[in-house]
Amino acid sequence: MLPQNFLQIALLELEKRYPQGAVYDFLVDKNTQKTEIESLKKTTKYEQFFFVINLPERKVEYAYGLAEWLGYADASFTLFDYFRIIHPRHLTALNMSAQSAFETANSDAFNLKFMGQRIVIQIPLLHANGKYLLCKRTLYPFQIDKKTGIVTSYLNHYVVLKEYQDLDALDLRVGNETQLNTNAENKALKQNQKVLLDTTNKPFSFNTKEIKILELIAQKPDITQKEICEELKIRLETLQKTTNRRILAKAREHFDIEAFSSIKEVALYLKKEGILG
Repeated sequence: MLPQNFLQIALLELEKRYPQGAVYDFLVDKNTQKTEIESLKKTTKYEQFFFVINLPERKVEYAYGLAEWLGYADASFTLFDYFRIIHPRHLTALNMSAQSAFETANSDAFNLKFMGQRIVIQIPLLHANGKYLLCKRTLYPFQIDKKTGIVTSYLNHYVVLKEYQDLDALDLRVGNETQLNTNAENKALKQNQKVLLDTTNKPFSFNTKEIKILELIAQKPDITQKEICEELKIRLETLQKTTNRRILAKAREHFDIEAFSSIKEVALYLKKEGILG
């Protein structure tokens, strides 16, 4: 799916949550926000950049460091620009993870605080020079509505890690509240698994047996193929000669990653991507 399609999906979701014309009573005052921004500006010299996404207004604000580390002008960076530079391989997983974490964070169970809870994820972004850089993104509540308690803007803070490689995955983590962490990650996991197995939305799907094999490896990376066969009651010859080959072929085609050399690599990649537990 193209970036503009994901942007359209995001805008439709925002219209549901933040309808045009809605009035908000903001919890965080401007001086508090500006103090935080001024502090963060000092980090941009260390391969870091940041910006705020204003959800009701559907726009990027307070962008700093993008020009230096990604080659895009801070002042003109837009929401579409953001979707455009995310590696297309990860757009679907990012979208699902963001929605599940967002819903969990905005539930009645949590008292959100300014720059309090955080969602950490690795994300490959396209530099203006045409190369993808793997960045660590930390997402913080930047503005909150007093009446509803929902987040109305998020601060996105990035640290450049390295040049992106095919087998790099998202590695979603949620911080500061154990229950928030568990709920958000479990919900994201279930949604990602459902999409992976949904043949109506995907050019292929792993069958139940293949998923069980990959889950076993994700849970026990050192498990042998003989142990897999004993636990799942399948023949070793079938696993070695047929199932392995099919899993690799499906994974390479779906994720466009020819670098997969074993089903263990596939399983560990899917685990970091938030698809397998």
